[in-house]
Amino acid sequence: MTNYDVDVLMVGAGPVGLTAALQLARWDVSVRLIDVAAGPAATSRALGTHARSLEIYDQLGILGDIAPHGTRVNAFIRHQGERTARVDFEYGELLTRFPYMFNIDQVITERVLRGHAAAAGVKPEWNVGLESFQQDGEVVTATVRRGDGEGHETVRARYLWGCDGGHSTVRKILQLPLAGEAAHTWLIADAVVHTDLDRDGVHWLFPGGGALMMFPFPEPGKWRLLDTTGEGEPEQAGQIARQFSTKLSRALGRDTTADNPTWASKFTIQQRAVPVMHVGRCFVSGDAAHVHSPASGQGLNTGIQDACNLAWKLAMVIHGQADATLLDTYDAERVPIGQALLASTGEVMDTAMVDTGSQDTHDADHGFMRQLIRNMSGLTIGYPDSPLTVPGDEAAEGPRPGQRLTQISAADAQSPGWTALRALLRAPAWHLLVFAADRHATGQDQAGSTAATLPAWLERLTVSQSRPDTDEHGVWDVDGRVHDTLAATDGDWILVRPDGYISARGAGDTRLRAALDRLTIQPEAMLSGALTGRSTS
Repeated sequence: MTNYDVDVLMVGAGPVGLTAALQLARWDVSVRLIDVAAGPAATSRALGTHARSLEIYDQLGILGDIAPHGTRVNAFIRHQGERTARVDFEYGELLTRFPYMFNIDQVITERVLRGHAAAAGVKPEWNVGLESFQQDGEVVTATVRRGDGEGHETVRARYLWGCDGGHSTVRKILQLPLAGEAAHTWLIADAVVHTDLDRDGVHWLFPGGGALMMFPFPEPGKWRLLDTTGEGEPEQAGQIARQFSTKLSRALGRDTTADNPTWASKFTIQQRAVPVMHVGRCFVSGDAAHVHSPASGQGLNTGIQDACNLAWKLAMVIHGQADATLLDTYDAERVPIGQALLASTGEVMDTAMVDTGSQDTHDADHGFMRQLIRNMSGLTIGYPDSPLTVPGDEAAEGPRPGQRLTQISAADAQSPGWTALRALLRAPAWHLLVFAADRHATGQDQAGSTAATLPAWLERLTVSQSRPDTDEHGVWDVDGRVHDTLAATDGDWILVRPDGYISARGAGDTRLRAALDRLTIQPEAMLSGALTGRSTS
């Protein structure tokens, strides 16, 4: 048997790498996390966290440490001459307990993630860069270099995961093309602005010759300022302050002053993505796989979702619970998301940044902003065509296979049943929810015999409207909210992936057995042996 130094060598200790490392550690996978930087970033980059990412933070159990440090953004506010259009965040049928964008300094997000990763046994190794690697059918052999003068080290890992940003070393060594184009050059600065603008919204302004955007920081008076003309030199703080002051005053029609920025940067917007996100035993996520405009704040959020998609799959393969072909579903599910991201962020640049001034366009922009809010949220992302999804009755009510399980409002989330269920779903495992009006119900109609033979890593949770026994692993849905929101009745079951998406749902033992068999026996399925507990590696 091949000897390994570590299960997964992770490159890049930003938010994506930290999220991935934390999840792998929760699955008892050994991880080394290296980063060429001398230490954690001291200046913010990503700011906006969207609804789906907040749901992920909640599932990871870290939301409580993040929530006190951010501010809610509830609207887009577009200033066009004397007209001001405020479009409040409305998700319609896309239910979530987080119906807003949450602005938080990336520095704080990374600090929280580092703390939880360290508690799980993973600490970033700073000033350690990846120089090269090669792989075969059993191992990735990587050469890393320590910047402290200690020289080179060879690391043998079962898998290599690159979360090392837009200039990814992992992607370059894999020779993955980052296809797309360089679109625009923008200037971004963080500064205190003396203004009475609403701080619960993202503002779009048009001073002439380009567009400005303003994103509120949690700190009083502080904003992230974006100038689509790209004018100004970041190192000239005074000049940047005067430039923004002049443009804001012109756009708002009143004197507005910006202080010298605490941070400023000019960069060329890249709209690019890789055609595949893994080659053999090596993977890329986040900006290493797709780079794009920051206008809709998708970078960090999409990278977090990449990490959540792949981590549990890697863990199952490493523990011998699934065939390595399970890893092919990472490409199948996430590459289309990266491609769609380029289209949506490109549309933001081409449409939302232009001031036409006409009423017809103003009305159209209003509709565009509403659609943008929905797209940004991440709530529309699903995997209905995945090999891990067993199609169900399209006419049925409630969340369907391929969709998020937790399509619930904040009020429903705080009900006794959902509070208990959300806590249990934080465990790193597949979950089989079995619904019963009476905890003493038995027989084939309760999906009992099949559920009783499931492997230990697939947790069976009984959702009952009667009080469970003290030693029963279940949920007391005392007010029936879980049953109602999931449109589930006595005898129904729902099979939930570790990332919170529904794999299959139905009623009775026979349909459950058929669903498990479909996932394990069809040639294109990527979960060979996993759901029956057979080790295939």
